[in-house]
Amino acid sequence: MKPRILVVDDDPDCRDALRKCLQSNGFDVAVLYEPARVLERLEVERPALIVMKSGPSFGGGLATLRMLREHREDMPVILLAEQDDVIERVVALECGADDVLSRPFNVKEVLVRIRCVLRRVMYEPLHSPVHRQPFRFGGFELNFALRTLSFEGRPVPLQQTEYAVLHLFTTAPDRVLSREFIAHCIHSSARDQLPVVGLWIHRLRRRIETDSSYPKLIQTVRAKGYVFHPWATDDATTGTLISPPCRTLQRPAYTRTDDPPATHQPASRSRQA
Repeated sequence: MKPRILVVDDDPDCRDALRKCLQSNGFDVAVLYEPARVLERLEVERPALIVMKSGPSFGGGLATLRMLREHREDMPVILLAEQDDVIERVVALECGADDVLSRPFNVKEVLVRIRCVLRRVMYEPLHSPVHRQPFRFGGFELNFALRTLSFEGRPVPLQQTEYAVLHLFTTAPDRVLSREFIAHCIHSSARDQLPVVGLWIHRLRRRIETDSSYPKLIQTVRAKGYVFHPWATDDATTGTLISPPCRTLQRPAYTRTDDPPATHQPASRSRQA
């Protein structure tokens, strides 16, 4: 599933320009005409980011932002200020906006700002060692403070992109992440990187799977993307893979991960890169 951007604006020309630009760059776009309906909309879907108009002629923009911060602290919001006013931008940032642009704006700049905010909210909270304890699964331990992976205490070498992909999967275990979403999170030039997402997954599987030809930890979901089952186990009597049910996700939820239960381990595991 592609990352969805919720555009809240009463100007049809701006809405259409943003929709066209975002859709042509790998995003889904939903539209609202007034900020009063934002919280109601979030009850039924969770976008990756909100782009919302703010200004005197568009009442409720800042009020909605304040309510968002009260009820959904982690929702990224970019405000499109109606006037090029320093005070208005400062107030918006103090109210919790992740970024502010002034009208008239260039849609390509909005696109770049969206990608920057998504990367920032994805990784900054997780890169700090005080936010995440090591993630353990099937004998592996991913240490976020040291940016290392080990298996039963032995180091497992990872390239930078392999680490980034595995890190991303640990934020959303048992949830389907699309190729487009993975590309957007790892690199800003998502359309250029999309063809190599499969290669990133292939290389990571060779690091962590018992048999990368029959992956159990990172599975392909046809026409949707990939899902990480960190605590999948084998039925001892039938050899059937037992995994939790998958849920699709537009944007991973960032929660502290407790230590998972111990899992049955294969007798040997290949380490060939």
